Amino acid sequence: MKKSLLAVSMALVLTVVIAPGSSASVKAGASCKKVGQTSTASGMKFTCVKKGSKLVWNKGVVVKKAPSAATTPAASAAPATPAMSATPAASKSAEEGKSDAPAPVVYTMERVRANNSADYCFTVISGKVYDLTKWIKSHPGGSGAILSLCGTDGTAAFNSQHRGEGTPTARLAGYLLGPLAK
Repeated sequence: MKKSLLAVSMALVLTVVIAPGSSASVKAGASCKKVGQTSTASGMKFTCVKKGSKLVWNKGVVVKKAPSAATTPAASAAPATPAMSATPAASKSAEEGKSDAPAPVVYTMERVRANNSADYCFTVISGKVYDLTKWIKSHPGGSGAILSLCGTDGTAAFNSQHRGEGTPTARLAGYLLGPLAK
């Protein structure tokens, strides 16, 4: 009887002590359980990446909302800057569908080429834009391997070195900015 009471007591203590930690909020830098795992919180999509010997959530990317039925194709395809709008009508329809959410960032190859240094290092891999600035000094193969990708489409270089490897691909996900605009 004492053993079963002790077992039940221990189970209760473990539930109270461990359970809150296991449901820790998802935020950048918080620990996670499995590389590549994703979670969405506060309008951000986080990916579990390995930093050193720890598994942590990356800085996250903004989750884009699906366009509403009221948004017209012309309005959703409008340029991000008002000065680039084609017509006043296009500006007006964009204004009508306006929400409080910031306009999504558009990543073009021109923008990638402009970020071609150790201070700002963008690259494209498989149609997605990554900011590798913080990874330059940490790359196990040396900073030169990353610097050679800055401002370019690094798909071929990345695939020739890391094709099929889970860890580099999962780590890369932590630096994702968004899709390359076509």
